[in-house]
Amino acid sequence: MAIDKQQAALSSVFAAVFLTLMKTVVGVFTGSLGILSEALHSALDLCAALITFFAVKFSDKPADSKHHYGHGKIESFSALIETVLLLITCGWIIYEAVEKLFFGKGVELIGIQWGVLTMIISIIVDASRVRVLKKAAKEHGSQALEADALHFSSDIWSSSVVIVGLICVWIGDYFNIPVLKYADPVAALGVALLVIKVSIKLGKETIDVLLDTAPNGMKEMIEEEICKITSVIQVAEIRLRPSGAVQYIDINVGVDPYQSHRSVHTIVHEIRERISEKIPRCDIVVSTFPVDATGIADLSLNRTLEELINQIPNCTNVHNVRVYELEGKKKITAHIELEENLRLKDSHELSHRIGNMVQKAMKNVDNVSLYFERAEQVVQTEDITETQQDIVDNIKTAVLKIRDNVDCHDIKLYRNGNKVSMFLHCGVQGDFTVDQLESISNNIKSELKNNVARLENVHIHFEPLD
Repeated sequence: MAIDKQQAALSSVFAAVFLTLMKTVVGVFTGSLGILSEALHSALDLCAALITFFAVKFSDKPADSKHHYGHGKIESFSALIETVLLLITCGWIIYEAVEKLFFGKGVELIGIQWGVLTMIISIIVDASRVRVLKKAAKEHGSQALEADALHFSSDIWSSSVVIVGLICVWIGDYFNIPVLKYADPVAALGVALLVIKVSIKLGKETIDVLLDTAPNGMKEMIEEEICKITSVIQVAEIRLRPSGAVQYIDINVGVDPYQSHRSVHTIVHEIRERISEKIPRCDIVVSTFPVDATGIADLSLNRTLEELINQIPNCTNVHNVRVYELEGKKKITAHIELEENLRLKDSHELSHRIGNMVQKAMKNVDNVSLYFERAEQVVQTEDITETQQDIVDNIKTAVLKIRDNVDCHDIKLYRNGNKVSMFLHCGVQGDFTVDQLESISNNIKSELKNNVARLENVHIHFEPLD
């Protein structure tokens, strides 16, 4: 079940209020610096939780005329404020601990058992918050919620250190071991050092995001994926900038200047598809520029191939031309789009025919290897929605069987021959991720294809249901 970002943040606020009050009362009662330091830690956690709540509330606002990349960096800014609050906590804890250790401040404690019980309750509450916050941060890619989870994780360890300190003080009192009476301020110093470590890590991550630092290894991974696309001749530039849960990616690639506009569009689409599979939350802009074909395919060869292809009625486009020279002989490979779906014998004969035409038209061509593709087809369809209301009713019933909070509407049915394609809008209640919607979509498609005869394709558009 998906966790709402704002609900997760608000529950952290309530948890921080409870822990702050409890630790303050018990810390004053017992006189434990360790517990009081934990109370201050929880108080600053409360401030951080409030900042996180407002950050996740405003970070989801869509882009507007003044904020073209949205408001995602509010989360990173809130995480930076949390880092400052953590460091302030450390300064106060270290000051008080040094006063008790080296300047003779009293370290007598009372009601140690209540202090231990308080820290155990704190650990239980913190552990539950960490689990919820980490799950929500992972689902939504929220740096603010991740920072909050880090806060509560540090509380678990610091509370454990305080428990050890309190137990050591009790042992010192019981067995009259004076040195153990200093275990409480020592434990407080341990808490401070732990919090400093957490603060440095969190601060570095948030500053990296605010400075648009590219994630380690991501640029190399993107370049590797693009280079797998044979139609891309050159990867000129890759730029990354994280904002909230989204990675904004700008890519500039070089392509053959004699490819058709449709072929270039296909290359751009493939780049986006490959990267989106690796980085689910991303906004990709791909720009292309022509690259001189010298050394990849001779310009005159491209023109010759296009002229030859235009003479054959079934062929519509040639692309991905490559030339390999060996001992003065040229070996040519190319992709050719066909309007007709030829069988193997016919396509083999056409390949030889084109190859012979190329060898006659150009010198020193030793071999021509062609790969045929089917050109994009326009499907003639008939709208049968009004005449097939029984199928429409079956669709609504099948969808309701899968999920009771899905409103299936605006259903359209189109027939091509004896096959039926379906387009429908589904309103859903709740905050679902892309992965969760894909799972729902697959379940709906499977159920519909099992219950609706002659159904070939199902196209689903999801939208939030008020």
